[in-house]
Amino acid sequence: MKLKNVPLQWLLTLVALLLLVQACKKNEIREKEPDAEKQRDIAVIDSRIEQWMSQNNMPGFSLAISKNGKLVYSKGYGFAGQTSAIPVTTGSQFRIASVSKLITAAAVMKLVQDGKVKMDDRVFGISSILGTMYGTQPYKTYVTDVTVSDLLHHTSGGWGQDNDPAFFDITLDAAAIISYTLNNLPLTRKPGAGFSYSNFGYMVLEKVIERASGKTYAQYVNEEIWNKVGAKQSVIAGSRQADKLPKEVDYFGQSGDAPYVYGMNIPRAAGAMGWLSTPNDLLRFATAVDSSATRPDLLSPETIKLMAGSTAASKGFGWNFGCGWVVEGPEWFWWGSLPGTFAILYRNANGICLAATANSRLQPNPETALSRFFNISNFIAEDKGIPWQELDQF
Repeated sequence: MKLKNVPLQWLLTLVALLLLVQACKKNEIREKEPDAEKQRDIAVIDSRIEQWMSQNNMPGFSLAISKNGKLVYSKGYGFAGQTSAIPVTTGSQFRIASVSKLITAAAVMKLVQDGKVKMDDRVFGISSILGTMYGTQPYKTYVTDVTVSDLLHHTSGGWGQDNDPAFFDITLDAAAIISYTLNNLPLTRKPGAGFSYSNFGYMVLEKVIERASGKTYAQYVNEEIWNKVGAKQSVIAGSRQADKLPKEVDYFGQSGDAPYVYGMNIPRAAGAMGWLSTPNDLLRFATAVDSSATRPDLLSPETIKLMAGSTAASKGFGWNFGCGWVVEGPEWFWWGSLPGTFAILYRNANGICLAATANSRLQPNPETALSRFFNISNFIAEDKGIPWQELDQF
């Protein structure tokens, strides 16, 4: 087609269309959203973590920090095994040991909130939650006095760390352990009268959840806790190395721990110490039960207050215990310690929450590693000079 044969009106229309297309392209460039800000390393945090890992002989470590409900820092350190070339990432899964109790406590509190359980409900005996499903009648002294609150606050009257049934014969299932305990291990004092930290108590709470909800423990927790907060990397852990998941770290047992790293029955005590998770998932949970308005809470303010409340007897290791959590003023926390495992979940009323996991534990004194970590958590919660970014990686 020759230009001289094109009508002038057509030519003007064509020019206008070309100008319009060009203007649209400029607008696309101008209006395109900038790339999301990427997390920058925070040296004052990283150096402290690396020093702590060296002091406590930790091969791998994972950390997540939220500020006012936003995930502002998340990082993996070291390796997934003592000699592994696979680095720990923010997606690496770790056993969380007794931090699992916080998940179980929240699940029980959801049942309390929904009117399916009461804190003063009796757990064993006729007209109780579990009735006479376990053990042989008649029950020993005080057993039928144990309440849901007693189990949550570690004030059941016995079954504590000095002889905790949760670690008995690993070939037995939970039902057999509960029955054996009721038949053979009498409580040493009246429930509600004193503190005795008990993994077994949280094994029993797992059964309370199942009885009250009509679902398996894992199903109820997945539906009412993990799924609702968007936690996708949290599952019941396995016991053997053959059970290891693709993203799960290897565990390193220090000193006498080595034979037990893969020699426990972890799923049997899921309610006490059985979850596998990531720090990011743990913060999704913590920021949904922290009474802050920054992210939606799973529980009502009244239920959270009840969960965080201590009793006259729930004081152990020098701390006041709520339901699973240690509650000291604005600070809530609990930690986990098993062969090959260190974990901690911490919440401060000033808006800082942190979760951390490692694939070993210091021996012979695991508590030393915890005390050293308090220096880090205190720094992260209180230091005003940390260069936090305005980003949210949830």
